Amino acid sequence: MLQRKLDDLSEAELQALCTDSTPESQTLDFKQALPGTSPEDKLELMKDVCALANADGGDIVYGIAEAKGAAGKLMPLASETPDAAKRRVTQVLDGIEPRIQGVVVHPVLVSGGCVLVVRVPASFDGPHSSRSNNLRRFVRRNGTSTTDMSIDQIRSAFDRTATLAEKAGHFLNFRIQNIEMRLSTPPFAPGPVCAAVLVPLAGMAGRVAVDIAAINDSYNRFMFTDWSSVNRTMNLDGLAIYPNLANGRFIAITQVYRNGAIESLRTGAGAVAELRDGEKLIPSTTIAKFFRTAVQKQIAACPDLGVFGPAVLRCALMHTTDYKLGVGNDIWGRGVADTDRPHLVLPDIWVNDVSEIRAERDLDDLVRPAMDILWQAFDVDRCLEFDLAGNWMPR
Repeated sequence: MLQRKLDDLSEAELQALCTDSTPESQTLDFKQALPGTSPEDKLELMKDVCALANADGGDIVYGIAEAKGAAGKLMPLASETPDAAKRRVTQVLDGIEPRIQGVVVHPVLVSGGCVLVVRVPASFDGPHSSRSNNLRRFVRRNGTSTTDMSIDQIRSAFDRTATLAEKAGHFLNFRIQNIEMRLSTPPFAPGPVCAAVLVPLAGMAGRVAVDIAAINDSYNRFMFTDWSSVNRTMNLDGLAIYPNLANGRFIAITQVYRNGAIESLRTGAGAVAELRDGEKLIPSTTIAKFFRTAVQKQIAACPDLGVFGPAVLRCALMHTTDYKLGVGNDIWGRGVADTDRPHLVLPDIWVNDVSEIRAERDLDDLVRPAMDILWQAFDVDRCLEFDLAGNWMPR
């Protein structure tokens, strides 16, 4: 696999692959030309992509001739525009069953045309097959060749997603248990705690190893707008980003784990009010903003962390005993019915592909159902920070 972000690839770097006779590998394949438009050519393209997805992922580089198992000569693609080539390849790959999440088709402009790089992630919802008429073919990359998958390999591929999802569930359970027990150093401030934890399956498979030292210099992306300051500390788990402590306690923290998981915590909006008759209220608008912003920041950080593909998201509101949710029209609102339990752990949210959550509407469709469930736990029909059409409209 090329050791560069695709956006950073240049003609000089591609030429260097040829000069250095960079060898093909389990995750790197050089091809002189793009497949044509015949059914056989389309099938060949799908087969090559399936082979990588069913194995360890990798890059197919079209426009570099292979010579003795290595990059030989730069052969720019010139028979169609880069955009047309990208569009054609993308349309052909839509025929793979099931569809592979996270494939990137990236043209690199070079003298005389372009080189097209197809980056294929290792898939977690396979096995994937190329199909011709009624015949399906399951293949995978073995070294520098493509072979048909055995029955055991096909069975293992079907089980892989379920196994990784189970691992993600164990990780989430461990983290929620720690939040419930308030196990942190320094300790967390008293009162309710909001938690949003995103766990990529790629991390559970050991395919993500976040460079903590590298993100230590770009920690501001995890800062919330209502933080008056920001600090960060590298630790055994990864990198912790947080505002100044309050009386020696955390009021908010985002932990980026080495496996690509991201956990965002804060006290119940950082502002729990005690109104008349000793009624304790959690301001609903503020915690809704926290959950939506936390998930937005987590998703946005995934590409730079090397996170791709499916993930599991869990949101929770912990330590709610004696508190009510303020849902009125003023800043605090009025308390409504108590919840029936002290820890509100919402159902896990399956994210098909973190790279596909791009638009505001995508984010709202992800977060709103969870917020509705949280509000219903306080005997309110739905989260009032979204309108009836599901659009984010905080009061």
